[in-house]
Amino acid sequence: EDLTSGSARDRTSALCIGPPPCLSSNLPSTFVKSIINGDDIVCRTTHGTINHLCDRARRSIKGGLLGRSVGWMSEAVSLTVSGLKSKDSKGGKLTVPGNVFLVRPRRIGGGSSSIHEVGGGGREALRAALLWQLNDVLLSKSLWAHHRLDAYIRSLDRVRLK
Repeated sequence: EDLTSGSARDRTSALCIGPPPCLSSNLPSTFVKSIINGDDIVCRTTHGTINHLCDRARRSIKGGLLGRSVGWMSEAVSLTVSGLKSKDSKGGKLTVPGNVFLVRPRRIGGGSSSIHEVGGGGREALRAALLWQLNDVLLSKSLWAHHRLDAYIRSLDRVRLK
């Protein structure tokens, strides 16, 4: 029996706010819309991303004085390369379910937020892998703050659609 047919086809059946990667990337879930707010850590947390974060921390600690002072640059390159690799190795890993939208909260410009669809391919997928690094845990001041419900509400309330 085809579970994607019937009266609910082509309509959103679930809206997930800040979901963890919990669905196989091989399973189509067009009935789900997921929203990620900024640097939310929960949406980026998988076994692989936590292991990669630990490896980056170990390399940073071993780097010594010179390694720590230029570590941010090697960290940026490492995250970019891992974003490209994870984009290519989709087979069987867990992902955020459905069509994924990233809300980028802004402090400047009146505090407006932008929203971008990051699933699928093309330009937005490239931006997700390289610029926003959605396939890795980012160490930022906002990683936990962006997961709070009030932060999601505030960011979504300030989205300006073009």
